[in-house]
Amino acid sequence: MSDIKGLREISNDPFGKLLTTLSKKFSAFLSKDQADLVENPEDIFADGQDVESALKYHNFAMSKKFPISPTNVQYYSASEPDNDKVKLFLAGGGIWANLGTEIPDRSGFGNNATIKGDPVLVADSFDMGVVDAGNTVRSTPILFNRPESDTENLEWLQVPDNANLRITGLVTGISYFIRFKIFDLVSQGSYSRTLYQKADDAARNNGIRISLTDTGRVVVIIKRANTEYRAQTATATIAINTVYDVFITYAVSGNVIHIYVNNSDKSLTDPGTTPLSALTSDAQLMRLDTDGGYVYGDLFLPVTCWREKVVTATEVGQHFTNKLTLANIPFGQVAISNYSATNGVALNRVSLSRTYKWNVLGLTRVSKSQTLKYNVQKRVSLIRTYKWNVQGPPPGGPSFTIASFRSTSFET
Repeated sequence: MSDIKGLREISNDPFGKLLTTLSKKFSAFLSKDQADLVENPEDIFADGQDVESALKYHNFAMSKKFPISPTNVQYYSASEPDNDKVKLFLAGGGIWANLGTEIPDRSGFGNNATIKGDPVLVADSFDMGVVDAGNTVRSTPILFNRPESDTENLEWLQVPDNANLRITGLVTGISYFIRFKIFDLVSQGSYSRTLYQKADDAARNNGIRISLTDTGRVVVIIKRANTEYRAQTATATIAINTVYDVFITYAVSGNVIHIYVNNSDKSLTDPGTTPLSALTSDAQLMRLDTDGGYVYGDLFLPVTCWREKVVTATEVGQHFTNKLTLANIPFGQVAISNYSATNGVALNRVSLSRTYKWNVLGLTRVSKSQTLKYNVQKRVSLIRTYKWNVQGPPPGGPSFTIASFRSTSFET
C-alpha cells in the first residue's frame, strides 16, 4: 500500500473508490504544482537573476537564427554607434522600429526624436539581412501621413536642437543617411516633399534641407555662415513606391556636396536659390512647413548623422552592401546586440481603426483589462512566451521548441 499509484479501483468497494479518487486528486495537485514552478515569473522571466535565466534572455531577445557548423557564418560588430562621429542614430527599441512618444537615439548623445501625429509601423519586404531568408516580412518601416490617418499631413519626427547636429562651427564636414519609400512626389502647398531640415539660428544663416522635387530629383541646400551651397541630382532619381538608400555628404574644404543614391554618386547641378524654411532650430524629418512639404511614405530606421566626418564613397558602398553599417562586413553578417524583431506578425497597410500603435504588430485592438505588461499579447505556456520586445512568434513557428528546455539542450 506504500505505492499510491499502484492502487486499482475495486468493484463495489466504497472505501476503495474513495481512496482511488483521493489518489487522482493528489496526483493532479502534484502535476499543477510542478507546472507552477516551471512558469514561476521569478525564475525563467527574471532579468538575469541567475545564469540560466540570463542565457534564456538572449534566446528570447534574438529572433535571427545564427547558423552553426557546417555553415560557420561569421558575425561582426557594426561601426555605429561609435560615441564619437555618429551624433544621431535613430534606431528605436533595441535597434529597430517602435512607436510611442519618441524614438530613442542610440548614438549616446541623447538626440531622441519626438513622434508627431499618428504614424504606424508597417510590413515591408526590403531585406536588411537580419531575418531568415524565407521570411516574407523582412523590415518594419514607419509610415507617415497615410491618407486614412486622422493626422494626415501632421506627422513627422522632431529632434531638439543640439550643437552636435548643427552646421554652425563645422571644421571637416557632415554626412547624413536616410532610407525611405515615398508614395507621392507632387509638391504640397507649393513646398517640395522634405526628408530632413534644420536651421541652426533664428536668422537661418546656418542650416540644411534635403528635399525631393515633383520630378524625382534630390535637392540639398547647405547654408554655412550665411552662404548657400546647393546641389540637385542632374536627372530624375527617385520614383514612387521604391526603397532608396540616400547618403548626403558635405566637406568644408571646397564646400563639396555629394548625393549618393543606392551607391551611385550622382551627377549634380545647381537647383537655384531656395531659401531655408525651417520653423525652428530643431531637426525635423518628413516635413517642411505647416503649409506643406510633408512626406507620405515609409521611413526605415536607423537614420544617421555623422558630424565632422565626410563619409567616403567606399564606405557608402560597404553600407549599401550590408544595409546596416559603414564597416566592411558582408550582407547578413552584421551582429546586432539586443536585436528587436523586425519581422514577426507585422501590420498590413490598414485603416486607423485597425491600427495598434505602441510597438505591437499584428494584434487587434483590445480593452485595457486585456492589455498585458510585457508588450506580449498574453502570458502563455513557457515554450510560447516571448517576453523581451518581440512582437509575436516569427513566421514558421518559434525558434525554440520543447526540446530547447530539456537538460540535454544545455549540455551540447
